[in-house]
Amino acid sequence: MSTIVAPKKKIKVKVKPIVFEEKQVIVHCAIPCEHGMGMRIWKTTYLVTEDGTEIPLLFWEGISLAPQWTIVMQNGFFRFTLIFKSLPANCKVFSLIEKIPETGGFEAKNIRRNKTDVYKVNL
Repeated sequence: MSTIVAPKKKIKVKVKPIVFEEKQVIVHCAIPCEHGMGMRIWKTTYLVTEDGTEIPLLFWEGISLAPQWTIVMQNGFFRFTLIFKSLPANCKVFSLIEKIPETGGFEAKNIRRNKTDVYKVNL
């Protein structure tokens, strides 16, 4: 049998919450297209900083991940969104590079960093 003893004085404890902020980079892409074209993004798509650091792709919306294809159903611009891990704090310029084992990978160079880390690029 155990005995529980109540404390004689109240103990106040201040708890300071720890806040972790997850930052991400959002890139809205547009590429000229024609009806019937196929589009896809490879997981080996990165944001590349001036010093060569590769920031990995986390999520994609509006486009298929290779080896699947999204078939374009209109002429004009095909639009999709890519989400990446955050850029280093000291990064001022970066590029979007799709590293693939064939020709025709997406590429947008010398993108100037902004405060929101939300970008629109034409490929």
